[in-house]
Amino acid sequence: MFTISIMIGLIQKIVIDLVEASGGVDAVAKVRARAELPSDRFYRIGEVYADDEFQRLLAASVEVLGLTEEQFLDAYADKFGNEVKGRFKKFFELAKSSRQFLEFQTTIHNTFASSLADPIERKAVNDKFHVQTIDLNHMITHYRSPNRLCKLYRSLGSWIAKHYGDEISFTEPRCLLHGDDECEIHVHWTKIAAESREAAI
Repeated sequence: MFTISIMIGLIQKIVIDLVEASGGVDAVAKVRARAELPSDRFYRIGEVYADDEFQRLLAASVEVLGLTEEQFLDAYADKFGNEVKGRFKKFFELAKSSRQFLEFQTTIHNTFASSLADPIERKAVNDKFHVQTIDLNHMITHYRSPNRLCKLYRSLGSWIAKHYGDEISFTEPRCLLHGDDECEIHVHWTKIAAESREAAI
């Protein structure tokens, strides 16, 4: 059972930025209204917000832009990846391959929670991901969140692989969307760039 459910504001901020880039300020106004956001809601990177608010924001954005959820999440992954690459260059300096980056992803995710004063809020963020490395070409991500954003994880993983010149595929034998208690996402590297392979060893 999820006793507390929160997301870091960077996630929502990029949703709003993507909506504005795609549909302008009018689209943002429509999304804010349909998502029933507080009139004074402006997302800050270091603050936390309720997951149910994010779910409303995501649904409203998909509807207003006239996209499928998959199309929106792919566009989001591209914008998020470029945003993080610019804001947090150290993450990309530390990870020399897509496999290293996805292994390091839990640490990156939890870094956003490090500034949270409430230990319960920190734990809620930290408990969402656990990574299990199988071998050079295979790892498993265990994901638990009421947002059930395994599709976004796959979109972001594909963006990371492309950034490093790799190719990956996913299988998901267990999924929150199918009633399981977690998403068990198997990441398979089908092509690893020479420099990426060398860094991953």
